[in-house]
Amino acid sequence: MKNKLCFLATFLFFFQGLLYSQDISLCQFIGKNSQEVIKKFGKPLHHDKSNPYMECIYYQTKNSRMAFIADKEGVYQIQVDFMYNSEKEAKNALSNFLTECGKQNMKIDTLNVGDFKIQGPGVRMNLTLFENAYSKKYEIKFKADRSTIK
Repeated sequence: MKNKLCFLATFLFFFQGLLYSQDISLCQFIGKNSQEVIKKFGKPLHHDKSNPYMECIYYQTKNSRMAFIADKEGVYQIQVDFMYNSEKEAKNALSNFLTECGKQNMKIDTLNVGDFKIQGPGVRMNLTLFENAYSKKYEIKFKADRSTIK
């Protein structure tokens, strides 16, 4: 489960130009302590620990936003927003990501032209492509959740 999600997250980052120069995958943090996220990415833009049962860690760059959500068992959700300057760039990244999901024998459910639900062992993902009318950029919203389905 973790290996498949790690590969997919790394693949998506490759097409974004990598969030950081390090070749890492985000999913390695599912189930890990939030301090490991901070150790790897550095000081977050915002770290919300107002709820004793949950904490959220936020990072932002010019072309992406990341959130890691953790409970006492570790990170259970990762949300990433990628911003692209053109529709072509965004569609290429989306197409390549879905191709890799297929290669990993994940179930891809197409909800409409830019909205997908993806399931694999231990992970559920949502992937949405849309044009942000305010920023005039194309965005891909990626959300991965820890799942009990094997």
